[in-house]
Amino acid sequence: MDAAVVLPKLALVYLPLLLQTQQQVWPDAPTPSALAGQIEQESCITLKHPKCWNPEAELKTDREYGFGFPQITRATRPDGSVRFDKFAELTAKYPSLKGWMWADRFNPRMQMTAIVEMDHSIYSRVDAATVRDRWAMTQSAYNGGEAGLAQDIWQCKLKPGCDPRRWFGHVEFTSNKSRTKWHGYGKSAFEINREYPRNIEQRRQKYITYMEKP
Repeated sequence: MDAAVVLPKLALVYLPLLLQTQQQVWPDAPTPSALAGQIEQESCITLKHPKCWNPEAELKTDREYGFGFPQITRATRPDGSVRFDKFAELTAKYPSLKGWMWADRFNPRMQMTAIVEMDHSIYSRVDAATVRDRWAMTQSAYNGGEAGLAQDIWQCKLKPGCDPRRWFGHVEFTSNKSRTKWHGYGKSAFEINREYPRNIEQRRQKYITYMEKP
């Protein structure tokens, strides 16, 4: 690893676990450094923040609670009823997560397994022109849901000159996502979703040497 590249302190602790998990769950993952960049995007307010690469990182708002490397989220409606529960969905869907209990939600190995399983699953269903575009669409779907990505692709198909198999310069500009800034975030759903793949692409660069064989 380039001595000039400074990684977050806890990344040095958990990168071996991420690499091991990736090789077990998704051994042929293209550009697996994207997984590391995504963990940084999800957990790091700054590279020196104590939540950065921390399996006990938590994000709490009035209606949402997210935790860990993948920021697995539970959300509620104003009346307190559950709007969605990603933790329950994941533990029901993936055999590798079977038996993972809420009380053990800060387990770093299970969190790593969850993010790799989710990305692998979405990536396998995305149709894109290049690996770069496919990863970007995967990340957009991870952040905003696969239904949201499908709607964005459909909008692209309706727009002259827009290639629905390319994210950058094409699908990334077509969306019905709200442009109204969310309270507590300072950005709209559209802005958050669109910057997500671009941020990860930038962040992953520092992890290439560690995560990818020459």
